[in-house]
Amino acid sequence: MRVTDVETFVVDADWRNWFFVRVTTDTGITGVGEALSGEGLTAALDATAEAHKHYVIGEDPLNRKGISRKLRRYPFAWRGGKLINAVAAAVDIALWDIAGKHYGEPVWKLLGGKVRDEIPVYANGWHIGERTPENYAHHAKKAVEEQGYPALKCDPFAHYEHSLTDDQLDEVADLLEAVRDAVGWDVGIALDCHGRFTRRGAIEVADALAEYDIMFLEEPVELEDREVMADVTQHVDMPVATGERIYNNETMEDVVRKQACDIVQPDVTNYGSLQEVQHAASMAKSRYMTVAPHNPNAGVSTAASVHLCAGLENLEVLEHMSRDVDWADEIIEHDFTVDDGVIEVPDEPGLGVTFHPDAAREYPGEPKDSHSLFDEEGALKRP
Repeated sequence: MRVTDVETFVVDADWRNWFFVRVTTDTGITGVGEALSGEGLTAALDATAEAHKHYVIGEDPLNRKGISRKLRRYPFAWRGGKLINAVAAAVDIALWDIAGKHYGEPVWKLLGGKVRDEIPVYANGWHIGERTPENYAHHAKKAVEEQGYPALKCDPFAHYEHSLTDDQLDEVADLLEAVRDAVGWDVGIALDCHGRFTRRGAIEVADALAEYDIMFLEEPVELEDREVMADVTQHVDMPVATGERIYNNETMEDVVRKQACDIVQPDVTNYGSLQEVQHAASMAKSRYMTVAPHNPNAGVSTAASVHLCAGLENLEVLEHMSRDVDWADEIIEHDFTVDDGVIEVPDEPGLGVTFHPDAAREYPGEPKDSHSLFDEEGALKRP
């Protein structure tokens, strides 16, 4: 069996684009992968995939390590960078999909087996519209009562950065108090800071909001200085999570060794390969840290993450988007639905998804604003 083609698809997903890769073999088996596109990056991903697909075509699709090594190391001047790792991750996911279909087994079994049948999830993307206590409460209640999520993550900090004034802290506290009043105290609440605070600002925010029983504080500061991150982690009274922007184990090892957080958050769509994410989880496990994979992505990423999480002994929880564009199911057909706070681990061969390329072409992605996660009023951009 040999790879005969590598196709890319940039798909409109409203405030962002999705990026998919389809790998075709000479036996007719195809696999689908996804790369973390973020805002404004899909054109660069597309160009990177086009420039590097010759490392994949003609190869044995079951030789994932050999293909991954070529993709990530052969481009000497640019090897191991963010774009190349994201493309390599998408190809790797597609190759696992092919392998599962070839052997008639689910990806989790090929990855080494599972230690759980259900994956616990939390909701992201639920807090849309006006940044008011009433709106936050309405959507939080809907996510919990109608969609069955046991935990919610939000970024309630609008355009604020570095540190918050007393009035700004009061604004954020009002939002969280409204959510607590709406969903109660058994529901988890995680706060995503997107690396916006200084060391002092992060500690002040954590101290001020600790009364709301925060599940974890995500990216309170940027990750470039792991010692500062570790200092924040030691000085706040809540778990700290980080890692979504890490794309190699050299950086992750430094985070783990310095105990720069409590929870690591690798993303399967930018980490190069699923086995590299397994290695990251093993490193975290050796220092008694848990894993909560980053996954604000489309259905292929969710599928790959579920298969991965099935075998992680130190899994904390998996991120899941509670909202999607109306045409999502036309492009990725799957059964990865949230039921009573969990997603069931599938037994279908491969990833357990069906990719519809013709549907993907009907919704071509256009360049997106890459400057901010927020609109002019401070509301998070979400479909």
